[in-house]
Amino acid sequence: MVAGEPNDVRVERVDRRQWAVLVAENGSVTQHLFEAQEAAEDFADGERTRLGLPARPPAADPLA
Repeated sequence: MVAGEPNDVRVERVDRRQWAVLVAENGSVTQHLFEAQEAAEDFADGERTRLGLPARPPAADPLA
């Protein structure tokens, strides 16, 4: 995800304790950190709805 790309929302595992939701909107990228995957996924779903994007399945946990 790079600034200037089309609107997008992604959920990624940052480390063993945090999940990041990356929101690309109108050429800017913001990051929101969460301690629980469920909270991150819920926030991401809301952002996708707000931006008119299709839903995505939950993010895979590479540390699981």
